[in-house]
Amino acid sequence: MSRWKQTASARTQLANETGAIHKDHGGKLTVALAYPNTYAVGMSSLALHILYREFNRRADVVCERVFWDAFADAPEGADLLSLESQTPVADFGVWAFTVSFEMDYFNIIAMLRRAGVPPLAADRRDEGWPLLIAGGPAVSMNPEPMAPFFDAIIIGEAEELLPGLIELMHDGILDDERERLLDAFDALPGVYVPARGAPGAPRRIERLWVRDLARVEPMSCLYTPDAELGDRHLIEIARGCGRGCRFCLAGYVYRPPREQPVENILAWAREGIERAWSEGRDLAGVGLVSAAVSDHSQIDELAEALRAMDARISISSMRTDPISVPMVRALAESGTQTLTIAPEAGTERLRTVINKGQSEESLLAAVELAQALGFPQLKLYFMIGHPSETDEDIQGIIDLTLKARAIFRRNLSINATPFVPKPHTPFQWAAMTPANVIGARQKQLQRALGRSQIRVNADSAAWAEVQGVLSRGDRRLAPVLLELERPTPAAMRAALARHGLSPQDFLGARAPGEPLPWDIVESGVRPQYLRYEYNMAAKDKPGLHCPPGALDCVTCGVCSTEITLMPDVALSRV
Repeated sequence: MSRWKQTASARTQLANETGAIHKDHGGKLTVALAYPNTYAVGMSSLALHILYREFNRRADVVCERVFWDAFADAPEGADLLSLESQTPVADFGVWAFTVSFEMDYFNIIAMLRRAGVPPLAADRRDEGWPLLIAGGPAVSMNPEPMAPFFDAIIIGEAEELLPGLIELMHDGILDDERERLLDAFDALPGVYVPARGAPGAPRRIERLWVRDLARVEPMSCLYTPDAELGDRHLIEIARGCGRGCRFCLAGYVYRPPREQPVENILAWAREGIERAWSEGRDLAGVGLVSAAVSDHSQIDELAEALRAMDARISISSMRTDPISVPMVRALAESGTQTLTIAPEAGTERLRTVINKGQSEESLLAAVELAQALGFPQLKLYFMIGHPSETDEDIQGIIDLTLKARAIFRRNLSINATPFVPKPHTPFQWAAMTPANVIGARQKQLQRALGRSQIRVNADSAAWAEVQGVLSRGDRRLAPVLLELERPTPAAMRAALARHGLSPQDFLGARAPGEPLPWDIVESGVRPQYLRYEYNMAAKDKPGLHCPPGALDCVTCGVCSTEITLMPDVALSRV
């Protein structure tokens, strides 16, 4: 794609969307806000909307977007251009990445190369290069694989830090004081500067989190028909989750669970609907976002109030313990085509191991509700490869799905997604189930359920292995990533081998207490608490929860560093 075609493509995208902000660059801090995936995926990310709004609040800052697919067909050496003004990204003062998925690490390096920016921070000492910063769940919970590429990495939730960070960048970059700026970053809470600190022993970084969620405005500011959720007004109704599912990164690194007041949500929904009408968009769609939408303490009232204002509601998935009947009814009335339920595992035993306390009875009651309310499609979401998973657990998925098929007579499908043990969860010490085992179990599901016209969507086990390496890796991966201009699982294994590494160096079991690459990050959850949950999982026992208002939420260490209801000694004995 020539520069002219890139420019034409950008202008077509801009013509199809509303909410873009255009500013003159003169005398301002220029920020290229990058999402290292496609425009369609990035525009459905609420994080991108929040950052775009916050950067552009200041009159002396101009923030423009850039996406990985902007140069997908461009010839080697073509500039990577921003969307709003089609300016080469290398001309911006700051290049800020929001990174949701480890698999996008490959795209980050491809974007840097296409922009003509040296990928390694050590090669960007000259003041003329953009300052590269990153944030998002992938890099902030284990920054080490990408640490050699970035000047600074934000650990956790950035909203409260952002105004001061922008002020520092504005003064430091416009005054060409890069090294002093990095020193100032290094002194901030929640900011990791990989080039600072003693070799091999950088300071530990405490995760940032917003104490009062009602003070932020986590909602859409850009709308486009060219993204799956792009024409909906997305609203984050809660952050974090107190359920304590042992596999879930969000459930541990976004603790404690916090809710938006219903009055805020309804005011923002009304604002989004009125804006849709004023801009001539037909759909008054409102997308509710959180780790567990149905756990909001006023979810029933919220659903009914949104329907009263004719909002078309969408959410990601529903928990069933208990299920919110008003919300499911509101989804049906909104024309939602697919209801998604996430059992995660097929047997009661394995759901206990992963601390996903949904009974088969509650799951099938939700299926009955989906049938009664006329949803055209039902999707059940499972993970394959949980610790201690057996053939009986796979048969449990088959049995549970067939019971659902007996109730739900329309389109039924399941997702059989490989499980990757993530940092900062109780399963961070567990080995990842080998790709060949996962693949065989996925094929078993496809054979058994295909006979009942149930589609099984099975993500690649080989690619899941790559994700596992990236999420559990360290700085030794940097030269591996630099070699992989066209990554494939086979190419990844070959590149690892050339550097004296193998996937098992990162995917194998680890002993509690041994150093971990992500120890650089202090999530707030005490290691003793994670070990307690890991030990309880090994005994097929359920774990603890921290719903809002429950006293035992201080036991994990996030909410209080002074009050401890479960002493370390008690945790270490279990």
